[in-house]
Amino acid sequence: MTDLHATLAERRQEFEGHLAFAAALDRRLIEGDTISIGEMALSARHLLTIKSGLIVHLYNVVEATMTKVIEEIGKEVLAVPPSQWSHITVKEWLRHYAAIGVDGNEHTRLEVVHGAALKLLAREPIEHSKFKKPSGTWSDKVILEFSRRLGVNFPLNAQIAPRIQPSPKYRDMTPLEFLADRRNAIAHGRRTFENGANDLTLPAIAELASVSLDYLVLAVTAFENYIVQKQFKTADA
Repeated sequence: MTDLHATLAERRQEFEGHLAFAAALDRRLIEGDTISIGEMALSARHLLTIKSGLIVHLYNVVEATMTKVIEEIGKEVLAVPPSQWSHITVKEWLRHYAAIGVDGNEHTRLEVVHGAALKLLAREPIEHSKFKKPSGTWSDKVILEFSRRLGVNFPLNAQIAPRIQPSPKYRDMTPLEFLADRRNAIAHGRRTFENGANDLTLPAIAELASVSLDYLVLAVTAFENYIVQKQFKTADA
């Protein structure tokens, strides 16, 4: 059994602690209290910076979780002889090498390497196992694409499905797409830390976090089932 859920729970608890601190700071500023850290008095400008930090932190939870998912899949796949890998697993294992080792575009390289690997992998030693994430910043759509590539069964339940839909409050993006877009704006300088989340209230950030993290729990469950049930193996292995 992997520790994916435990790791995600720890990261969620840490984020929620930071969110609670920001909410407490917000309340005290509204009440007119003077709040200091050492000789520095905190102000509304500091709260704006903290809010941007929450957005970056929340995205980092998503990214770190999916990085851990990829690592766990690679570790479990490597423990099984390649002759027992499904064709999908072989193809996705090769995607990493298709992107760096053969001339041409990614899909052309993938088909070339895939055809050769079906004959050779069972006789070649495998020293490491890596899987390539889809291009783009992690969002629900990128996570779904990655799961489909691997053949992971990832249904949305009745509770999360309506919450993950595009919404006008997220500029007609899904919550995780909005999170990824806003994080990129802050990280790449399109927005400063002072205006990175100035249009978002703390309750709005808490709502964004809730749906993003609940979706991530569902994703981790799907990938963990894939790992535990060894769905990367052929049916007759």
